[in-house]
Amino acid sequence: MKKAVSLLLASAMVVCLCSCSLMVQNTARTITAMNTVMQITVFNNSQSEAERIAGRMVDSIVRIDALMDANSFESDVYKVNNASIGTSVEIASETADVLNISLQANALTKGCFDVTLMPVIEEWGFHDGTYGVPSAEGLKNAMSYVDAHGFSVQGDKLTKSTDVRITLGGIAKGYLGDELLKIAAEENASALLSLGGNIVLCGDKADGSLWSVGVKNPHNTESLACSFESEGNRSVVTSGGYERFFEYGGKSYHHIIDPATGYPAESDLYSVTVIGENGALCDAFSTGLFVMGKEKAVAFAKENNDFQFIFITTDNEILYTSGIVGMECEDKAFTLQAIQ
Repeated sequence: MKKAVSLLLASAMVVCLCSCSLMVQNTARTITAMNTVMQITVFNNSQSEAERIAGRMVDSIVRIDALMDANSFESDVYKVNNASIGTSVEIASETADVLNISLQANALTKGCFDVTLMPVIEEWGFHDGTYGVPSAEGLKNAMSYVDAHGFSVQGDKLTKSTDVRITLGGIAKGYLGDELLKIAAEENASALLSLGGNIVLCGDKADGSLWSVGVKNPHNTESLACSFESEGNRSVVTSGGYERFFEYGGKSYHHIIDPATGYPAESDLYSVTVIGENGALCDAFSTGLFVMGKEKAVAFAKENNDFQFIFITTDNEILYTSGIVGMECEDKAFTLQAIQ
């Protein structure tokens, strides 16, 4: 029997710290999508052009959210989850893209990122808000449906070889950021996108300086653990066990599930931040590396030079890859150490 509990939410994991007198904010739009609040800020265009660009981005958010919302009867995710084994389901090109990237991420993380965890996430109540600790029998049954290789995508068709059910919560926002970044590039626009904690830096700042980004302190999310600088046209994604969790019987249970056990990952990392040009992979990696834990995550970072990484450990270390510029510790409780 599952024990009901209350959920605790932390504030956004990463924040942009840009402040520049030459950055003229011409428009800002806020929209609720993918179960979070998103904000689009467009700089240095005329008011009418900024509003048109932001409007294009909002339209894209609405479209992609509709495709990937597991609760909508008309979404691709709902269609896939309710399809029979062996049946080919026609899906939008965006959904096909996300699923193909998810399979790539699953392979690269050696199974630590898995979009077929939906039955397990439901069992823990993270999908619909009925949070609680599942019974051993219920969890075993849910785990029997988890199979990263239980579906294949050919063009715009998905076929299930096992009775898998998917969730794109660990990758959809990253993919959305990539799509919005394309719009900004087409419009030659400078914009800052806050997608429920994911930050997307579109274009360059007017004075040519780098964007400044802060990573929240896992002990106090009203403050920062560290800050750094980044070029434009990058996504910055952070995942951590303190982001979303519930407490029961004196123990905390966070929402990042280990596909190998079906339980919240027993990680020696408080958070993982990934910076790169491919936001979908940044999103997936931030989850997968948290599941891996410090040793394997650091080894992964050394082998993947197309991305930059920041790991905040449970020993209060901030480990970061050498490609990160302007790294500063913002709290004396932490120690900085570059990954060699």
